[in-house]
Amino acid sequence: MANNIMENFSDSSQFLPPIQNKLIKLLEENGPMTRKDLVNKSNSARTTIYDNLVKLQKLKQIEKFSRNNGERGRSLVFWKLTE
Repeated sequence: MANNIMENFSDSSQFLPPIQNKLIKLLEENGPMTRKDLVNKSNSARTTIYDNLVKLQKLKQIEKFSRNNGERGRSLVFWKLTE
């Protein structure tokens, strides 16, 4: 019986808030994206998106990485699903 309960909890996405599910779905559909891209696609506030990205990162659902496009200045930071 305990195994059946654990199997039901194996998909943690069903317990995430709607905004976090939306972010995961956007990353599944589009691949790695910047926070700006996620803000534009989700029509949500920048801080709301960032706060939820950090929460998903702590849950090991997503991870961030940076990519230098060869220009001066800061590297772009992308978010992607963990493998």
